[in-house]
Amino acid sequence: MLQTTPPNQTASRPFEGPRSVVGRFRVRVEELLPDGLVRGRVVAVIEPPDEALYGDVVGAGRVMEFPGEFTFIGALPGETVEVEARWTLPRPRRKRARRVPPPQVRLVAVADPAPHRAIPPCPVFGECGGCQLQHMDYAAQLVWKRERVIVAMRDADFDEPPVLRAIGCESPWGYRNHMRFSVNWEGKPGLTARGSHRVLPLTVCPLADPHINGALALLAEDRLARPQVVIRYGVATGQMLVQPQPTGESLARLAAAGMDVRDETIEEDIGGARFRIRPSSFFQTNTTQAHRMAALVVDGLPTGPDVTLVDAYCGVGAFARLLAERVGTVLAIEESASAIRDARWNLREMANVEIIQAKVENVLPGMTRRLDGLVIDPPRAGCQRPVLDALTARRVPRVVYVSCNPETLARDLAILCQGDGAYSLVSVQPLDMFPQTAHIENIALLEARA
Repeated sequence: MLQTTPPNQTASRPFEGPRSVVGRFRVRVEELLPDGLVRGRVVAVIEPPDEALYGDVVGAGRVMEFPGEFTFIGALPGETVEVEARWTLPRPRRKRARRVPPPQVRLVAVADPAPHRAIPPCPVFGECGGCQLQHMDYAAQLVWKRERVIVAMRDADFDEPPVLRAIGCESPWGYRNHMRFSVNWEGKPGLTARGSHRVLPLTVCPLADPHINGALALLAEDRLARPQVVIRYGVATGQMLVQPQPTGESLARLAAAGMDVRDETIEEDIGGARFRIRPSSFFQTNTTQAHRMAALVVDGLPTGPDVTLVDAYCGVGAFARLLAERVGTVLAIEESASAIRDARWNLREMANVEIIQAKVENVLPGMTRRLDGLVIDPPRAGCQRPVLDALTARRVPRVVYVSCNPETLARDLAILCQGDGAYSLVSVQPLDMFPQTAHIENIALLEARA
């Protein structure tokens, strides 16, 4: 079977003819991978790709062999499905790659659905690059995410990791308070297709807060400027940021719809405290779960007028602000100048917070003052080794480690807790900050060994 795409018209050298070659296969799904894709074994060839064109992909004269397995999105372990595999043909007069590029694989039909399969509400699910799990019942998502954390911990040699049940989101839809939409050449907003730069035009995303969807629909009445439009909504305050800033009729339509669009900053409440957010600020995109995360962090650390805590990688100062109300001193460490600017404003009334603009790995090893507790929320890559060595040497009585990456979390916890490590691992609490996706936040609680 041969399927073609429209010709690529260029000013210098028009190209006509097929751009890809397609085959259809029956696949038995064997595993849901950590990134939300599945791995499936090919059990039958339903429609083979055109032999001559496929030969252009793999090399002329080679035996007509196909991959024995595919990875793709939208299926569940145990299902038998049909998929379409599309191989991009080499460009004319260009040398063929030494290795055959993997095909783009699209789910076509489900012959034997799993019991926890759900109907995705989004019409572009599987094509859009944003979600991976809309086809899985939400309760099953939470079970799978906890198991993913357990597997990561066991791979790091934790035999019986104390991983608690995942805390789900009250509503697994409409939770995102921040969305970044791409804009195509026609000025229409949308989201980017998986594995490409192609924009899928849309004005409703089921993960976005309804106020964001409402604003996007109004903005889309005009031709938008490329390459993107960013909308952030304050759930507690009702304030909205739109970048680029709307003007004229666009701004008037938003105002007429009751939307409080601000020029440079909005405010949001977390844990009973108010924070300023600018377009460049990092702030959790799920306000409901951010409240829960803040409570878990605060409750995991000691309190009292003589207590000194560290907020490492403090960002805009959210944890430091909440902790400062319960202890004597908070040392807030952050490298980013933009985040420090926000932190200084958010912490302006907290005289017991000392803000330190520096890399955590450069500051923490040299601290000599007594530390009673520490919260650390590093990037996805985890902690730099000097940070882990400093924690091992200091044996801070209580450590709360916040992580968005189960694998790097498990790696770092193994250094801190395994064997003769300085800490005991009390618990790992998965928190579902991003329903319908493969992402999972974790809050680990550590206690120093005597």
